[in-house]
Amino acid sequence: MNKRTSAIIVFLLLCVACVAHALYYYPRLPAQIAHHFDTSGQPDVWGSKIQFLIIYLATIAVIAATFLGFGLALSKIPNSLISLPNKEYWLTPERRQQTLGYLLPRFFWLGSLALLLILDIFHQTVLVHLGKATKLSHFGLSISIYLVITFAWCITIYKKFSKKQSQ
Repeated sequence: MNKRTSAIIVFLLLCVACVAHALYYYPRLPAQIAHHFDTSGQPDVWGSKIQFLIIYLATIAVIAATFLGFGLALSKIPNSLISLPNKEYWLTPERRQQTLGYLLPRFFWLGSLALLLILDIFHQTVLVHLGKATKLSHFGLSISIYLVITFAWCITIYKKFSKKQSQ
């Protein structure tokens, strides 16, 4: 299995895991649940569990559509819409396919990271409503880890393409 295929498979499995998580916990949740939490992790906006399910599934759908849509369209996107250091070098006809082949799996790994963040935050929310926690237990840590890894991802891409060398 190549890097591209494994990245797409992991991304799709995480999409399925998020939907399964939502559907598994939905019948176990109380009728009224928190839809928003303040900065200390305490619930501060309440609504129905169907609204919660819709928000959860819509979030998953938007992430899936964004990453899958972009991934499928990547080879058709004109160079003028792609932002890379030294893009004149990396997106020449003889390098474009290889450059996009490098970016695509990394893009799906970034999407997988976003799905893991959503799964973690929604699971923290579920635990509050099942009485296993009184507040979101590690929301700040989850966001911090996501941001650090995303920043490192951006730096890695920038460093890779800031040099004019063969892949």
